[in-house]
Amino acid sequence: MKPLFVCAVTFLLASTVSAADTLDIYVVDTEGGKAMVMLTPDGESMLVDAGYPTRDDRDTKRIVEVAQAIGIKQFDYILATHYDADHVGNISRVDTLIPGKVFVDHGEPIPTLNAGSIRNNYEPYVKAIGDRKRISVKPGDVLPLKGLQITVVTAGGKVLSKPLPSGGQTNEFAPANRPTYTDIDDNAGSIGLLYEFGKFRMLDLADLLSAVEYDLMCPKNLVGAVDLFMVSHHGLKMSNAKFLVHALRPKVAIMNNGGRKGGDPETLDIIRSSPGLQDVWQLHYAPKAGDQKNAPADFIANLQDPCEGKLIKVIAQRDGAFTVTNLRNSFSKTYKPQ
Repeated sequence: MKPLFVCAVTFLLASTVSAADTLDIYVVDTEGGKAMVMLTPDGESMLVDAGYPTRDDRDTKRIVEVAQAIGIKQFDYILATHYDADHVGNISRVDTLIPGKVFVDHGEPIPTLNAGSIRNNYEPYVKAIGDRKRISVKPGDVLPLKGLQITVVTAGGKVLSKPLPSGGQTNEFAPANRPTYTDIDDNAGSIGLLYEFGKFRMLDLADLLSAVEYDLMCPKNLVGAVDLFMVSHHGLKMSNAKFLVHALRPKVAIMNNGGRKGGDPETLDIIRSSPGLQDVWQLHYAPKAGDQKNAPADFIANLQDPCEGKLIKVIAQRDGAFTVTNLRNSFSKTYKPQ
């Protein structure tokens, strides 16, 4: 088999690997899907989703490239946030090259309007697991990774039953009524995770819809404030409601949009007007948002077609500081704790 990565790219990734006591997060470009590789200070690894299944194995190659460059030969955990093809559809292929030890998901698919296609994604995923360990989580569960706490805040269309120690505040941005956008969509089943590494806090809700965002944040914010918000659902406006983003008060947001998917201007307006927001980083330039609403070029990993599959890396420290790096141009910015 030919090598799946170019030496120059490998050197760039390897040169950014930290030997310190850090949590390292690689936001892989799957051009409108989702894939994130994590390496903990204890050396444990987790893959969150795996992008699209394609004939040319585009997303497989990009994930394997990252994993090999940072020394991952086997993922300790592979987590499927939900069962849309751009999240779970490629897990079985990645698993043949870098196998998982433990698989994490929210169990059976929730009732959906597109139940047939979801079942077609779900069954190959379950078959690929075979007799290996599978954990189906519910809100309030904590993933068993060492050196940090990862709390499940949403799963299977449900949310936390009580506030986390950092949450419980009345949400001043809560609307009078729950959004009407349908819950009967597999995106509503997304596993949402709060990552806590010392004082650093990151929230990733995958493709959670605004109706379930409401259940998590209204009338009380069950999560509290965060440092980093992984923008939901590729930046689509059916997610990322103002009552969510503004109540979270993130310093930084990272949007895993594609060149032709996500990055809605309405979403960027909400994020940029969030109290305390310093910067938005994007995997792709979003044409429909225009120059005025897109991030500056240094904060965008992929500027134009043909896409080069560049990624964004986060290095978080226990004191709450974190550094975001655009691996297209090595532009970095460090955000200090409060």
